[in-house]
Amino acid sequence: MKTLVIAGNYDQANIWMHARQKRTVTHTVVHNADQLRGMRNPNGIFIGTWRSRKDIFEILNMLLVQMTDPVKHKIIQDLLVQHIIETTK
Repeated sequence: MKTLVIAGNYDQANIWMHARQKRTVTHTVVHNADQLRGMRNPNGIFIGTWRSRKDIFEILNMLLVQMTDPVKHKIIQDLLVQHIIETTK
């Protein structure tokens, strides 16, 4: 399975992959939440200004639904709760 790269923008994802000599063959840049449909327990990384994405709530929600691994589910759940707290201040 490919590793998801969730970044603030496409340039941040490319810079991260290039700096680590990662190829898009093993990594997929997430452009929107719909791209995640049908995945189960995906692996990925959050980089750059990912928290400021306009669609981060939808992406985190989609990831939360897809996680059956308790550890991964808890991580995404915590990120989602943190996002909700920050945006409702």
